[in-house]
Amino acid sequence: MNGETTDTRAPASTPTGFHLRTPEAWDDFSTADEASENRLADEARGHAVAAEFTADQAERFAEQVRRSVRQARRSGAVHAAGVFQLYEDGPFTATVLVAVATPPASGDILGALSAVGQPTRADGTWRRVTTAEISGIGTVGRVYGIQNVTQDGATMRCAVMHTVVPMPGSADVVVVTGSSPNLAEAEEIFGLFGAITETLEFTWADGVPALAAATESTRERTAGE
Repeated sequence: MNGETTDTRAPASTPTGFHLRTPEAWDDFSTADEASENRLADEARGHAVAAEFTADQAERFAEQVRRSVRQARRSGAVHAAGVFQLYEDGPFTATVLVAVATPPASGDILGALSAVGQPTRADGTWRRVTTAEISGIGTVGRVYGIQNVTQDGATMRCAVMHTVVPMPGSADVVVVTGSSPNLAEAEEIFGLFGAITETLEFTWADGVPALAAATESTRERTAGE
C-alpha cells in the first residue's frame, strides 16, 4: 500500500453526455425551436448579399440553410452543427447531426440505415458500408455515399456519412450523420466528416440522466463541444 486513497465509486454504466469537436468556422445550433432556423437563415442571406450574389441566389442559399437546421430539429437530433460559407465559386454547406437510436430487434442498425454493399444505381447514387476506429471507443460501423436527401419537402443530392457508435452500458447507439450538397468535393467532405466523428468522447456526470433516444429534455441537456 502506498497510502494513496483510491476512489472506488463505479461510474454510471451509461454515458450522460458527449463531446464532439467541429472546425472553428462551424456553428452549433439549437434543435429546440425555430429561433435558430430564422437566425442562421438571416445571417446566410446577409453574407450572400455582401458577396454580391443576386437576390434570388441569396434567398435560395438562405432557404437551404433554413432547411438544414429544420431537418436537424425535426429528426430528433440531440446535437447539431453546420457550416454555411460563401466562396467565389459558390456556397459550401455541411451539417453534422448526433442522435441516439434504439436498434431494431435484430440489432442490425447498419442494415436498417442502408442496404449493405449497395451498388451504384442508374441515377448515380450509391452507398458503401465499412468500419472505423474512434480512440477510447473502439470499432464503429459506417455507411457513406451519394444519396438523395429530402429536407422539409425539398430533395437534393448530397454526400452523406452515417457513423454508428455503440453506447457503453446500453443497447442504444449514437448515430453521427454528416451531410453536404457539395458533391464536387465529396471525397474531401467524407474525410472531414470522418475527422469530426473521430473526436467523439462520451462523458459521465453525477445526477444527470443517461443518454437515451431523443426526447425534449434530452435535447435541452445534451451538448457537443
